[in-house]
Amino acid sequence: MGVRAIKKVTVIGSGAMGSGIAEVHIVNGINTVMVDINNDLLQKAKEKINSNLTFLVNKQKMTQVAMDEAMARLATSTDITSSVKDADCIIEAVPELMDLKKKIFKTVSDAARTDAIIASNTSSLSITELAETVSESSRFAGFHFFNPVNRMRLVEVIYGQKTSDEVIDTLMDLGAKLGKVAIKVLRDRPGFIVNRINAPLQPLWSAILDEGKISPASIDTVMKNHGAKMGPFELMDFVGLDVIYNVMQYYKKTLSPEWEPGKFITECVKKNELGMKTGKGIYVWEGGKAIIDSSIVTDIIKPIDPLAVQLNEAVRVLKEKVAASAEDIDKGQEAGMNQPGPFKTAMSIDNKLLAERLNWMSETYNLTYLKPEPEILDDSFKSFLR
Repeated sequence: MGVRAIKKVTVIGSGAMGSGIAEVHIVNGINTVMVDINNDLLQKAKEKINSNLTFLVNKQKMTQVAMDEAMARLATSTDITSSVKDADCIIEAVPELMDLKKKIFKTVSDAARTDAIIASNTSSLSITELAETVSESSRFAGFHFFNPVNRMRLVEVIYGQKTSDEVIDTLMDLGAKLGKVAIKVLRDRPGFIVNRINAPLQPLWSAILDEGKISPASIDTVMKNHGAKMGPFELMDFVGLDVIYNVMQYYKKTLSPEWEPGKFITECVKKNELGMKTGKGIYVWEGGKAIIDSSIVTDIIKPIDPLAVQLNEAVRVLKEKVAASAEDIDKGQEAGMNQPGPFKTAMSIDNKLLAERLNWMSETYNLTYLKPEPEILDDSFKSFLR
């Protein structure tokens, strides 16, 4: 079985992710139909794509001819059934609601060719469960892009329980043709690879907010002084505390009860103080920027702490055979989060220091999930990089 040719794609959903996925396909020569529930949404998405490409033309990163050719490859529709009939690949990018996605996949499965690949851009939901509504579930996979799609280089290609190797290989090939760093996710586990290795930081930051002894600004300043574009609390506000709350609820059910959202985040969500989009969250926001007092720093939380947490979870991901290699995990973190890979970064760090910091965070904030893995305690994690 080889790699299939993908000449026509249908993208269902025209929000930030759907329009971004459509954009990278048309720019890379693939005819694409973008589907949504009404023409107003589709027109806004089309205007957004046009604006993005115009920006590239103005920056001389794309010619006007190339832009016109790309836009000519884009069609829109409000009818799923007719839009998927002759598609080689259908990619769903609607809100993260299991019932909504299943309903869409049932419609797609009934209308699409039996050999068409059907994929979900979900960042969290089970690929295996989503595939239950699709006939021939061997043709169903996860195809998880990162936001913003036109700038972030990563796409995760995810096996469901019955996904065929041919489908995975075809999506890996398609990802490469879109200019992405494509990595295989070998097992359908919560958070897949990149979101999973960053997930344990959420209960840590939540516990720090609830304790109230260390100011978020002092931690953010320390992290930015050591190269981070945003500190963790500024990033939480930027993403939206409602999103953080929902993600924590999901991991509470699928990974550990320790992801229970803390009082601070829960109260913010109740008061609709969600961060940048409402003007107030952990910080007050003005003109799209958080007002952060950078005059104080803390020495309680160390710059090494996020790395220790990410590495610990990366070791688990590798042992669970979710990722094929430590190299893939590092590539994913670099391309999906614009951060150095945890294995590569930790190679020169004393494992005793990593274990000490993990134990301190675990005991201080009552998070047993942060206890160091045996491979960190005995330093054998350094053998994972080939």
